[in-house]
Amino acid sequence: MKNLCFNNETGYIDFHTHLDWYNPEDELISQLKTFNGIIVAASCDDKSFGKNLQLEQSVIHLEESGELTPGTVKILPTFGIHPMNAAKASSNLSVYDSYCRQSFMIGEIGMDFCWYKDAPEARQEEVFRYFLQHCHESKKYCVIHTKDAEEKICRILEEYPDAKPIIHWYDGPEDVFKEMCRRNYYQTFGCQTIRSKSIQQLLQITPKNLILCETDNPSSEPWLGGTDNSIFLIQRIYKDLASLLKMNLDDLKKMVNQNARKIIC
Repeated sequence: MKNLCFNNETGYIDFHTHLDWYNPEDELISQLKTFNGIIVAASCDDKSFGKNLQLEQSVIHLEESGELTPGTVKILPTFGIHPMNAAKASSNLSVYDSYCRQSFMIGEIGMDFCWYKDAPEARQEEVFRYFLQHCHESKKYCVIHTKDAEEKICRILEEYPDAKPIIHWYDGPEDVFKEMCRRNYYQTFGCQTIRSKSIQQLLQITPKNLILCETDNPSSEPWLGGTDNSIFLIQRIYKDLASLLKMNLDDLKKMVNQNARKIIC
């Protein structure tokens, strides 16, 4: 397996974003030239995974051409099928086996009974379980979308004890969240945290060793009324969490990055 981590202790780690959604691409490349850290590039289907792999290669080519200092930025693409795409997924899910093997971690997967009601719940569950089985067998981490399906997902995860869940942007019942934390599931916090009292409450009860940061950009911050859809939004999110947790920014950064590196290194 390729080396996933690198010796950059000062960079930021964005644990969930959608680099393939950035348009135009040359603007993204320009941002990457001055970014410092690791970006986990989630995919929503096989096409987006291919695009994220291309972006990973673009960074490598920038290093080789001397346009980017080696060791300043790293893209880590992950393969998954988002619940919004579950209905369009192949009826023969085994066609995705090679993508799963290629991906060091799986994501974005899960179920969503709020925004994507056109995707039948049974089909969402079938696709979700396919990925969980792969993660259970390979002992992989997986980034999970849970909107309005939190309780059901929590029950399903019990059936795949060797899968390693990372819960993305949780905003559901507190009792389910506490159970997930009791099971040591990592939790990502992003741009809504500073805006939501309920998510702030969840942040306060999350064990410090389970906290990760994400942007879910380029769409999430604008969706919430903000303007910064750049990859640099992760810097503000670190500051937001430091403020909410009443921590020194350097200490927060060290804590979050240590948590992330336990997964990707």
